[in-house]
Amino acid sequence: MPQAMAEEQHNALGMLTQMLVQLTEQMGALEAREQEQMVIERERLELEREHLELERRHTAMEERQMAEMDQIVVMWRQFVQGSLMGTTQKEIAAVEQEEENGADGDDEEGMADAEGEED
Repeated sequence: MPQAMAEEQHNALGMLTQMLVQLTEQMGALEAREQEQMVIERERLELEREHLELERRHTAMEERQMAEMDQIVVMWRQFVQGSLMGTTQKEIAAVEQEEENGADGDDEEGMADAEGEED
């Protein structure tokens, strides 16, 4: 009997050893997969950071373009207003000049007519 018990213990010890080897292999494979997943996750995070940086740059560029467009609109409005005001002022000055010339010319014509009638 003691030999039978020794064989059972030997077999049990062999099975435990085999299970321990399998567990070690499985844990090694699991650790390798976890390492791969960590590497993939780091790469994903790096890509996400790069994507966010590109979005930030794009947003900054759009904001600069919008500021430039606002500045162009303001300058255009000032130009148009200045042009309209300048044209209006020029037209008023031209009409006033014509009126002054016309009044002076009428006086001269009137005087010439008056002199012509006197002759």
